[in-house]
Amino acid sequence: MKKLIALCLLVVLFPCLAMAQTDVPLRGDEKKKLDTFFSNFAEVNMKNFTQGPLSDEELLYFATWHCIINAADSFQTTNDGNDIIIPASAIDKATEKYLGQTIKKHLKPSYVESMASGEAYVFAQVDSLQKRDDGTYLAKGTIYATGSGAAIDPHATAADWKKAGETVNPQETFTGVVRKTDGEQGRYILLEYAVQERP
Repeated sequence: MKKLIALCLLVVLFPCLAMAQTDVPLRGDEKKKLDTFFSNFAEVNMKNFTQGPLSDEELLYFATWHCIINAADSFQTTNDGNDIIIPASAIDKATEKYLGQTIKKHLKPSYVESMASGEAYVFAQVDSLQKRDDGTYLAKGTIYATGSGAAIDPHATAADWKKAGETVNPQETFTGVVRKTDGEQGRYILLEYAVQERP
């Protein structure tokens, strides 16, 4: 009886466990696409969230850091050159692309943010992918970190990194629920995300 109650609690707390799931082979280009997609969340230290609307603060956090890390050179800077000016339209473009949501109401037309420097290089690799019976996908993977400026292939294996003399450390594991837009060949949108420290 206790086992049955525990199983019921798991299904309530983690709906993804209640759905039928089919393993999807992770092949070359598609795996790289997923690795790159999830790296966008790993590198900004995205907080856990469940399916549903994100707050404006959560969306702004993701988009500003995404722009700082990936596109700082494409934005205007302040007169002293230490900060970048990110238009609200760029914030919306990032959140719509990766999260399928936009900020409900921007409080200003642009955001001034300090440029990051000397940070560790953080990236993700997807280890498994399952298609669920609602058409979404459940991805599981590992988040890695290495020194700033390291010239490594983020899609390589631990053996490859070791052979190249690079120190790459697994930091955390993650799970993410995604859906594809525009059919099987479309881009991914993140619906749910959770990160756990490695044991």
